[in-house]
Amino acid sequence: MQDWVVTDFMRDPRPSEALDLSVVNASALAESPEQLLALAADLLIRGDVAHGGDYLDLFEQTRPPGSMEPRLAARFAAMQCYGHALAGQVREAEDKAATTRAIKERARLIDEWDLVVPQVMLRLYAALGDVTAVDREAAAILATPGVTEPARRLLVPGAQALAWFEAGRLGEAADAASAAAAEAKRLGFDQHFFAVDYLRAQAGLALERRDLDTAEQRTEQALSISERRRPIFEFLALLDRAGIWAAQGQVRDALTTVETARDVLAGTRSALLARADELEALLRLSLGEVHSPAELAARLPAERRCLVLASIALASGDHLAAQEHLHSPSLADLTPRRALVRQLLLAAAAIEREDPMTSSAVGGVIHAARNGGFVNTVVATVPQMTSYLIEHATQLRQDPFIKQLIAAALEAHAMQPGVSRAPCAEPAEPLTAAELRVLKLLPTSTYLQIAATLNVSRNTVKTHLQSIYHKLRAASRSEAIQRAVELRLL
Repeated sequence: MQDWVVTDFMRDPRPSEALDLSVVNASALAESPEQLLALAADLLIRGDVAHGGDYLDLFEQTRPPGSMEPRLAARFAAMQCYGHALAGQVREAEDKAATTRAIKERARLIDEWDLVVPQVMLRLYAALGDVTAVDREAAAILATPGVTEPARRLLVPGAQALAWFEAGRLGEAADAASAAAAEAKRLGFDQHFFAVDYLRAQAGLALERRDLDTAEQRTEQALSISERRRPIFEFLALLDRAGIWAAQGQVRDALTTVETARDVLAGTRSALLARADELEALLRLSLGEVHSPAELAARLPAERRCLVLASIALASGDHLAAQEHLHSPSLADLTPRRALVRQLLLAAAAIEREDPMTSSAVGGVIHAARNGGFVNTVVATVPQMTSYLIEHATQLRQDPFIKQLIAAALEAHAMQPGVSRAPCAEPAEPLTAAELRVLKLLPTSTYLQIAATLNVSRNTVKTHLQSIYHKLRAASRSEAIQRAVELRLL
C-alpha cells in the first residue's frame, strides 16, 4: 500500500484532507520502517509539513542512514527534499535531491517514487524563475516510466509557464498557462496542488496587462489551495497579492501582506525571503522612505540589490550613484524582465536630468515593452516614466499599444501614494457631455486628432478645452490631465 502514496497523489484530483493522527501508534510504526516512511510521505504530500517532518525525524532515529537498504534510503532522502522544498529551503532541497539521485544511480533503482524529486525540484525552480533548471527537471519527469497524465499535461506546462513568466518571457508563459488550465479543467485538477503554478502565472500576466480584478481572482484561487498547507506556495501567493494591492494603491495593506508572508516562512532561513525584502523596499520607497529601503536592499542578492539601490538613488536625486548601480557588472546577464527594469531606471535618470537623449531612452523602453508585452512593469517601476508618458502622450506615435500604455499610466498615476483619491476641490462647474468627450481624448490625441475623431472643427475643440481648463482650474494640458485623473474623470 505504501508504494502508492506518491502515485495516488499524482492521479487523484480531489484536494487532500488532513489525516487523523490520534489513531496512529508511533511506537508500532517504529518497528515497520516502510509504513513509517509512507506515513511521513503522506503527511508531507497533504501539506502537513510539521507532522510530516516529525515522522521523518522518528524514521531517522529508528533507522540511521548508513543502515538503510538503498530503496529505503533513496525514498527517505526524496521526502527530506520534499520537506525542505515546501519550506523554501532551496540549498537543502538541492542537497537531498542530489543524495537521492546518487543512491538510485549507484543501486540502479527503478521505484514507484521516482517522480518525487524531479516534480519537487521542477516547482522549486519554477518559483525561482530558473528556466534552464525547470527544463532539465521537466525532461526528467517526461522520461520517467509510467509518468501520469496530470504530471505530463498539467504539472510540467504549469511550472514552465511560471518560470517563463518570472523570467519575463510573457508570450511563452501565456501559452503554457492556458494549456495547463485547459488540462486542469479536463482532468478535474483545477483545485489540486498542481494548479498553483499556472494560476500564479495567470495572475502575473493579468497584472502585467493591468487587469487587476482577474489578477486578484487567480491569486485568491492559488491561496485557497496552498493556504496553511504548503508554506512556500502560500508565501509566494501572498507576495503576489501584495503586488496587486500595491497596483490598486493599497500600499499599506500590501506592506501588511508582506509581513504575513514572512511569518509563513519564519525560521526557515529560506533564500526566497529576499523576495519579501525586495518588495517591501520598493513599497516603502513609493511612500517616500529612503533609509529602511536601503537597509532591506543590503540583504538582497547582488543583481536585485543593484536595481533597488538605483531606485533609491533616483528617489534621492543622486543620479551619479544611480548610474553607477545600473552599470554594475552584476547586471551583465539579465532576464528580459530585469533588463527592462534597468532600461526604465536609466530612462528615469535621463528624464530627471532633462538629458537631450531622453526621448531616445524612452523610445527604447517602449520598443522593449512592446516586444515583450509589458505594460504594468513600464508604468509601475518608476513614477518618472508614468509622468513622462502622460505629459508627452500626443508626441508619441499613436497605435493600440501606445494607447494601452498611456491608459495604464493614467491609472497607475492615480494610484500612486500621495495622489489625492478624493480631491477637496470639485470642478467649478460640471463638465458637459461634449467636454467630457474631448477630455477623454486629451491624453492621447492632438487638437487636430480630437477634431477629426469627434467630427467637429478645431475651433470647437479649442472652445471646449478653454472651458475644460477653466472648470478644472488648470493652466495647461498636463495640469488638466492631472486634475482629471484626481477627479476620476480619466
